[in-house]
Amino acid sequence: MTSLNFDSSVFRKEKISLAGHDEYIVRGGRDLFHLLPDAFKGIKQIGVIGWGSQGPAQAQNLRDSLAEAKSDIVVKIGLRKGSRSFAEARAAGFTEENGTLGDIWGTIAGSDLVLLLISDAAQVGRFCESLHF
Repeated sequence: MTSLNFDSSVFRKEKISLAGHDEYIVRGGRDLFHLLPDAFKGIKQIGVIGWGSQGPAQAQNLRDSLAEAKSDIVVKIGLRKGSRSFAEARAAGFTEENGTLGDIWGTIAGSDLVLLLISDAAQVGRFCESLHF
């Protein structure tokens, strides 16, 4: 089995055992928000691609956590042109005017870190066939 270990110079990791396999985690909490600027050092924009089942919660949590940590990192949502999800993202406070909402390709190109939170079906479909990292 592949090792589920990692290094972190910012967060304290903890070893847990799941189904007989050791795994390392970082326990979250509001008391760790002050560490976020160090954890994302060098990152100016985080692109979140997708607004399906995971996008809204992940993007809003990241945006709000970074704001509480007094970070100037921008969390920007990238969606397909014409997507109905634009209205939902706007309702959550992401807008084209403040640079936090845009199309997929512009968001990817302008981001230092990209979270791909599209559905599993879309990941094996036409969208991901055209992505090259």
